[in-house]
Amino acid sequence: MTIRRLLLLASLLALILPAAAVAAPTAVDVRIEGKASTIFFDSVITDGKPITTATGGTHPCDGSTASPPIGPGPTPNSALDDAALEGGFSWDGAWFGTDFFASQIAGESETPPNEFWGVFVNGTMLDVGGCQHILKAGDEVLWAYDAFSKTGALKLAGPDTTQTDRPVQLRVTDTATGAPIADATVGSTTTAGAGTASLVFDKPGVYRLKAEKPGLVRSRELRVCVDPPLVESCTSTDRTAPTVQIQAPEIASSAGRFGFIRVSWLGTDEPSGSGVRRYRVEKRRVDVPNAPWRAVAIDTPRTVAHAAAKEGSAYELRVQAIDRAGNASAPAVARSLMPIDNLGHQLRFSKRGWTTLKRQGAFQQSVSRATRAGATATLRFTGTQATVVTRKLRGGGRLRITLDGQSKVVALRGRGRFRRKLVASAPLERGTHTLRVATLGRGPVEIDAIAVAP
Repeated sequence: MTIRRLLLLASLLALILPAAAVAAPTAVDVRIEGKASTIFFDSVITDGKPITTATGGTHPCDGSTASPPIGPGPTPNSALDDAALEGGFSWDGAWFGTDFFASQIAGESETPPNEFWGVFVNGTMLDVGGCQHILKAGDEVLWAYDAFSKTGALKLAGPDTTQTDRPVQLRVTDTATGAPIADATVGSTTTAGAGTASLVFDKPGVYRLKAEKPGLVRSRELRVCVDPPLVESCTSTDRTAPTVQIQAPEIASSAGRFGFIRVSWLGTDEPSGSGVRRYRVEKRRVDVPNAPWRAVAIDTPRTVAHAAAKEGSAYELRVQAIDRAGNASAPAVARSLMPIDNLGHQLRFSKRGWTTLKRQGAFQQSVSRATRAGATATLRFTGTQATVVTRKLRGGGRLRITLDGQSKVVALRGRGRFRRKLVASAPLERGTHTLRVATLGRGPVEIDAIAVAP
């Protein structure tokens, strides 16, 4: 069976110094079901990006060449690639002019003419290629061997805690439709016509259950903490803390248009652990001495949040994962800068040469544009680096950027998206500095914002 697969041509913009990703990193669940067992199951932070395979070479994969174009953003193929990096396995796939077609994952290769790898998102098999679908935070990505002979994917539901010698009621359904599935095997039992079954555990521990049935992809695992009576749930066997990763853009405008920092994270627990239940997320100003930590999200099961941030400020964000036994991870920390908007009072434009334009895709939905030489903008700041946020334009002109007397010229001719072209200064000694931007003509230029590192 053949699937249409289109690959997106995303231009990763040349940033003079630290650059931001083309799209916002997103946390998704990735599961890979092989011929006889689960190869990988974990949360992965992924993003639209160039992908390299041994057979297919290097091509971008972020949705932008779908018909019509979508994204840029994370895709099932980028999630597979990041899962391979995280899980320490390889995958391969040929390039068919517009998309990759996965042919081998973790050493398990397709077997033509009937058995091929395929991908489901939230239980539904994609009718486009793995680079043509944009993932959202929390999506469930399922790669399955011999996927095209399957009529769907199983979902196993039941309590995640119980006591020894007490029956546990389970239910198996079709992931996409919710229809009950009879005759599915779960452990030592089989589901009835309503998709239900029960199990009894005689020993404490953390049990990992899956539902299986021919013609359907096996379910994701259900972890059940089994404890003796009168013992707090999930505490009798789990003594190990989970781990957590965090992602935040170096410059907040790279992942959003307004005064929020998009932060995402993912936690993992060891195979015998009770599983991550909640997260604690906090922020603090790093450009203000002794600034306190403030809550962004407390006891949340989510893996993404938007932290309010003050224009022209720098923030540190941290997250902890807490498992069901109450074990807390060490904090994971990231930093992000909230830039100064082109309409901010700190940024001073010359009286002639600039026009303020409303633009939906720009930071705070406006840019300052100049079309001729001689227009200037000045920012006096205290910090260690300044980065101009702009974009390339068809027929774009040039900017001269001068910082403390040192100058460089930047050409903005080309094609680009709002907030994606970042022009950073060299690192500076901390102190007060003056940044001056001057237009050199030969076409229009835009200033969207300027970010300052403390």
